[in-house]
Amino acid sequence: MRGGGGMSGGRGKGRPRGIYLALGLLTLCAVFAATAGVREALVTTTQALRQTINSSPSLTKALVVSTTADSVSSAMTQAQLPANLTDDQLGEITSQLHADYNHGVVRLTSPRTDWASLTSNLNTVQSPLPKTSGIMVKLEVTYRQPLGQHMRLVAGHFPATPAPSVPVPAEAGGNINFGFGGSPTYTPLLQVVVTQQTAATFGLRVGSKVRVPGGGALGGLTMITVQVSGIVAPTDPDSAFWTSDVAAAVPSLQNQGSFSPPPYWVGGVIAGPGEASAVQEDFGGGSLTMEWGLPLTFGSITGQQGQPLTDALTSITAQTPALSGDVAPVASTMHTASSLLTVLTAYFTTAQSVQALLWLLYVSLTVTGLAVLLLAARMVAMRRSTELTVVRARGAALWQVGLLTGGAAAAVCIPAAVIGVGLAVIAVPDAGSLAAESAGGWWPPAAILAFAICGPALIAAWQHRLPRHRGVRARQPRARVRLVAEVTLVAAAVAGIVVFRKQGMAPGAGVNLYTSAAPVLIAVPAVIIVLRMYPFVLRGLLRASARSAGAPSFLGLARATRNSLTPALPAFALVLALTVAAFAGMVRDAVTNGDVAASWKAAGADVAISGLPGYPGFAMSPAAVRASAACPA
Repeated sequence: MRGGGGMSGGRGKGRPRGIYLALGLLTLCAVFAATAGVREALVTTTQALRQTINSSPSLTKALVVSTTADSVSSAMTQAQLPANLTDDQLGEITSQLHADYNHGVVRLTSPRTDWASLTSNLNTVQSPLPKTSGIMVKLEVTYRQPLGQHMRLVAGHFPATPAPSVPVPAEAGGNINFGFGGSPTYTPLLQVVVTQQTAATFGLRVGSKVRVPGGGALGGLTMITVQVSGIVAPTDPDSAFWTSDVAAAVPSLQNQGSFSPPPYWVGGVIAGPGEASAVQEDFGGGSLTMEWGLPLTFGSITGQQGQPLTDALTSITAQTPALSGDVAPVASTMHTASSLLTVLTAYFTTAQSVQALLWLLYVSLTVTGLAVLLLAARMVAMRRSTELTVVRARGAALWQVGLLTGGAAAAVCIPAAVIGVGLAVIAVPDAGSLAAESAGGWWPPAAILAFAICGPALIAAWQHRLPRHRGVRARQPRARVRLVAEVTLVAAAVAGIVVFRKQGMAPGAGVNLYTSAAPVLIAVPAVIIVLRMYPFVLRGLLRASARSAGAPSFLGLARATRNSLTPALPAFALVLALTVAAFAGMVRDAVTNGDVAASWKAAGADVAISGLPGYPGFAMSPAAVRASAACPA
């Protein structure tokens, strides 16, 4: 033998390289599966969140700040400032709101897409309109800022600056001092624009005049004339600018039922630049609503940012906006709302339930990988048993035996793990920084690598510990310890399954590794039963083979019956793999059945047809007819 004592006997041609290559390959595959699975789950979560948000209406994807003209007038008057807001003040409020909210995970679109509006209640039109056939018409007058970014002129021009206001007539309360700096005034003529649909429905054209009763201080006793200066078309009809107030875009006929009051038309006209004060004078008070719209953008949001976004939006809606300067008194009257919170709450309820199922798979697959690696580690220790016995005989300590075995495993498994992570990044490149943001994405590959390195070292050290006397008295306590351990494992497995069955995994409660290992827990009693039953089967086969002429089968069965724990790891790995595969199939079937049930609940049939056949606007393409006919009756 070459060399002296120590660990030199561990080097040289006696080391089995094939088993280490197999261990490295298993480590590579396990690390790749764990890393790619987590990255794919993160990417899927991000895509699901973005699709959920993008499919929501435009108004849902905007912050809407609202108040009333009456509240604003009171706040401004108490601050000894003019009661009505000017166009510049409305724009200043929009700018300050944008700067206050556009930070952190809350991202707003370009300031050009922000808007402000003043909208009156419905006012009954006092002038005849050509195309209404005598049906009553109610119009709202809404001031919008800006106009050019959200609409294009089809005819005419945008409203010009209105004429100076005049005192309110005495019969309308003009001799009463309302405390706003003297007797009230109003603007008798407002220029407005209307959409093409509004003009076509009511028969309006450039220059048309419509009379409506004024609100606020006018008390409906003084008429306001609105003159159409232009006809416009929306540049983006689905934007929050238009969907926040549908009446301004498309008129609608109300109360069409047989037992309803007489029907009436609802529509809107749009006042423009320079007319903010005039609209407040003519329709102010509690009947005038003020709104500011701030569209949000979600192009870079990730699945991990969904909850922080929800928290940030909740904080925004619960706080008073921060305004400064001459518009600071308005802040106390404002309320911020976000319809996106409802969408996100529903999304997270579903997403967290799905993530609970994913964690069941992740934990189970990780444990399966660890069981396979532990089996490979035992094979490594067995293949190097002769070499390590020599090293131990030369005086090496147990920690040196473990270091020798673990060092060789680390030399192969660490590069294999790095390659596995690299392949996972290549396979799922869209994850980007999502894996770094994930709280639970790092531990499965780390656990796999630790098992791959430490497993052979610990098993080798255990096998080469100093021998102890094992007599009949020693075997009996060992059998009792095994029985107690098996009963304890079965009880723990059953308890975990019962807890998971009754309580499940509560959304938002974090990851419970114990209940997440439910598929693994199912495999534990099965493995223990197999280990208890297989010796009887082997003994029967041994008696049968004793009568045969072949010696290999008899010797193999005789050797297998010597140690009842020999097939423990193979049996556990096999049963666990089958259990996880069955669980994955069960989850897939549950998801498929859930999709089918949800589609039937939403549609109620294999085909859903919108509209009423025979009525104007209803049409089905030949392809849709053929697709409907192909469904079973």
